[in-house]
Amino acid sequence: MKFSYGRLLLLGFGFMGTTILWGIYNAYVPIFLQAGREGFATTAGVDGFGMSATSTGFIMTLDNIAALFILPFIGAWSDRIRTRIGRRKPFIAMGAPLAFIGFIGIPLMLNVSLIPFMIAIFVTLFAMDVFRTPVISLMPDITPSPKRSQANGMINLMGGVGAVLAFVVGGMLFKVSVGAPFYFGGIIMLIGAAVVLYFIKEPAIPEPKEEEPGILDSFKTVVMDKDRSALFLLSAIFFWFLGYGALEVFFTSFAVNRFGIDSGQATGLLAFFSLPIVLFSPLSGYLGAKFGRRLIIIAGIIGFAILLFWGFSIHTLAMVKIMLPLTGITWSLILVNSLPMVVDMAPQDRLGTYTGLYYLSSQASAIAGPIMAGKIIEIFNNNYGVGFIYGSVTLVIALLFMLPVKRGEALEVSPEG
Repeated sequence: MKFSYGRLLLLGFGFMGTTILWGIYNAYVPIFLQAGREGFATTAGVDGFGMSATSTGFIMTLDNIAALFILPFIGAWSDRIRTRIGRRKPFIAMGAPLAFIGFIGIPLMLNVSLIPFMIAIFVTLFAMDVFRTPVISLMPDITPSPKRSQANGMINLMGGVGAVLAFVVGGMLFKVSVGAPFYFGGIIMLIGAAVVLYFIKEPAIPEPKEEEPGILDSFKTVVMDKDRSALFLLSAIFFWFLGYGALEVFFTSFAVNRFGIDSGQATGLLAFFSLPIVLFSPLSGYLGAKFGRRLIIIAGIIGFAILLFWGFSIHTLAMVKIMLPLTGITWSLILVNSLPMVVDMAPQDRLGTYTGLYYLSSQASAIAGPIMAGKIIEIFNNNYGVGFIYGSVTLVIALLFMLPVKRGEALEVSPEG
């Protein structure tokens, strides 16, 4: 398996497409759901549904509830399936066009009623879950173990580009029309999927000689493993995504209410978080390869926790523009090196299944996180800054789970591999 940065860059277009879609979704859907509620800042051009922070948090977990069941199943299925175009590509070819239809339907249904609005959301969520794991599974498919941190750095660099496009271009387009960011994001997502389908050639995989273990068997292996490293790592992933979710889901609501800016400006601020991920992801992969993935992840967790704790006391946009870039750097240290750790704990014929386990932890976290954060925010009289304290606590718990992890560093490969 020959390592190629050019091939990874092309694969990164698929990840960029999914990231831009989720960036726009997470930035604007909470605003749409809460706009019109008494005490919630007015958002120009949006007649929303007036929901509470807790109800909004629940709806924002629907994608993660669906993903909790769909992503691991799709990952395991894409390990077993054999088609003329490969194992992963059929899911991409089916899911991307359907996701585009649902995504552009979200703003179109905004001023109709809640039921068609939610139908558009459900279609988007289901379709994205069909092809998200197969896109990510292609990275370890085409990359030897010692290069997976660097490869994931490249993939996350492209994902960061998608996030920056979502927040900067999406923020500007929001001033043109409420739907413009969604149309833009949907088109970029389709282009990214098309690049992967056309340019990425999947490696030849022999037919399985016997039935391959599914997601439940793989999870049982993780739980029963005497080493416990995989179980500890998956637990740490759950808790650090709670911290990330506290920033991701409610930051725009925090900025709109604390600083009195509009939704487009609040979304644009998130570029200060995403751009450093773009710039720092390749270096994060290099650092993980040189000093060890576990050590670099631990450094990222500590830094992220400190910065979120600081975020609670911030009352100026200038301070936000300092905090967010530093937070993006620390998050990249965690994000870039965590998936390679998971897949390098896996039997190499179950990369898609273990990618599914990675998403099982992250999506379970994303289900619990917004609901918990929303409830805590309500308890403290809708003080959105409290979400930062909650996030820093969850990162400390993640650190405690990460400390006993012993495996997940790069594997030795033969010279011809």
